[in-house]
Formats: sequence, structure tokens, C-alpha cells
Amino acid sequence: MPSGLAAVAVVAAVVNWAAVWTGGPAALAVERLSKPLVMAALTAAVVLGPVPTGAAGDARPWLIGGLVASLAGDVLLLPPGRFVPGLVAFLAAHLAYLGAFLMLGAGDGAWLVAGLVAGVVVGATVGRVLLRAARSAGLERPVAAYLAVITLMAVAATRTGEPAAIAGAWLFVASDALLGWGRFREPSPGTPRGGGRAMGTLVMVTYQLAQGLITIALVA
Repeated sequence: MPSGLAAVAVVAAVVNWAAVWTGGPAALAVERLSKPLVMAALTAAVVLGPVPTGAAGDARPWLIGGLVASLAGDVLLLPPGRFVPGLVAFLAAHLAYLGAFLMLGAGDGAWLVAGLVAGVVVGATVGRVLLRAARSAGLERPVAAYLAVITLMAVAATRTGEPAAIAGAWLFVASDALLGWGRFREPSPGTPRGGGRAMGTLVMVTYQLAQGLITIALVA
């Protein structure tokens, strides 16, 4: 990737984390600029960078589609947020990343088994809790579809045996689980829905690290 654009993505991510942690109207204005800038810089870096050969080259259009859909999702979820359209945008992103990972060669069969086991565990624990919470908001079906697709994406990433792909995909699962928990759970007294600044910062750190690692895995 062009190093200048990669550096812009890194700096924008750190600024975004600081803005989410700080909170307040001024920080929100910074967040509105820095959050989409991360994905815009990553997308530009992939589009303008050299086309990889082999399987990574075949995965490139899928990667670009995932990055663009993620950028749209980021904009849609900026405060106050349009949750369902944002969910649809990220659903499209995960489908694109799933396609990209399927283009890569598979690692040892044990990696696929590990991914399937991890997917079942996540679905039976975190997924079950999120679905129960989403039911009260009338969003059980779209959340169920989203959980199924992101889990399949993470399993496909694990199947490759590539460390960056595996770490990025499961960090994405962790980030979305935290986001869903913050949105759907009943907040305790004195704690705002969404989990407050600490939860919001953790969601963004895991999310943007995930996007960076997925991009690295698919352009190498």
C-alpha cells in the first residue's frame, strides 16, 4: 500500500480514538471527520497501490467492495446514527470480505476446523445473548442474519491460516459484539446506553485494527 495513505489512516484512527474517549461537542466534530477518513485512506491506498499477483489479486475487487461498504457504514453510524441502514452496509462489507477470503488459498485443514469451532462457540454464547437482547428491540431477524454472515466471514478468514486475516476477522467480531452489547443491553443506573466513552473507544480500537489487518492480509 502507498505508505503516505497508510500513515494517514493510522493517524486518523488515533485521532478518532482520542475524540471518542474525550467526548463532548468539539470531540464529536473531530470524530465526524476522523472516523470516515480512516476508511477513505485505506480504500485509496488499495485502489492506488499495485495490483497483487495470484490469489491476492483476485481478492482485490472484493476487498475494495468491503472497504467502500464499511465507509458507508461508518458514515451512517455517526451520531446520532442510523442503525439499520448501517447494519445493512456492514452486512454488505462482510459478504465482500467473505468473498475475498474465499479467493485465498486454504491453509491446513485444522484451520477450518478451528474456525468452525470458534464460530459455534461465539454463536452459542455471545450470539445467543445478542439475539435475546435484539428481540426486545424488534431487530432479532436482521441481527441474526448479520451474526451469521460475520461469523462465516471469520471462519473463512481462519481457513486461510494467515495470522493477519485471522486476527482482523475475529477482532471485527469482537468489535461488533461490543457494539451490539452496548446498544441492546439495559444500562445500569448512571451508565448511558452504549456503555459510555470507554466502551465506545474499545469498539473503535478493535474495529479499526480489524480493518487494517484485513486490508494487510488481502493485499500481501
